[in-house]
Amino acid sequence: MAYAKGLLQQYVQSLFDEGIVNAQLCHIQSLKTEEEPDHVVQLINTYCIDVEAILFELTSYIDHLDVDFSKVAALAQQVEERNSLMGAEHMRLACADLIQPCRQMDKRK
Repeated sequence: MAYAKGLLQQYVQSLFDEGIVNAQLCHIQSLKTEEEPDHVVQLINTYCIDVEAILFELTSYIDHLDVDFSKVAALAQQVEERNSLMGAEHMRLACADLIQPCRQMDKRK
């Protein structure tokens, strides 16, 4: 078990070193307690389910011929907020990169 924990710590550190996650993920990992050992897993699972649902909805808007850029920006903002809370830095940055052009396109309409 100690070996597996060490591998997990190394993996998370490599994600941190590469900028894929930020310090927020370390904070979330610190929430694990003996009373609630699955709390972190539940948080991550909820995050994944929520983001997957939002991305599915976002994809449905993008697939329309007449894209509602305000809706796409709003959904990307929701994903960005969840990524920020979870420490998913690459995803947060990708959302920010999507939000700005969507807002610009929405202003052009």
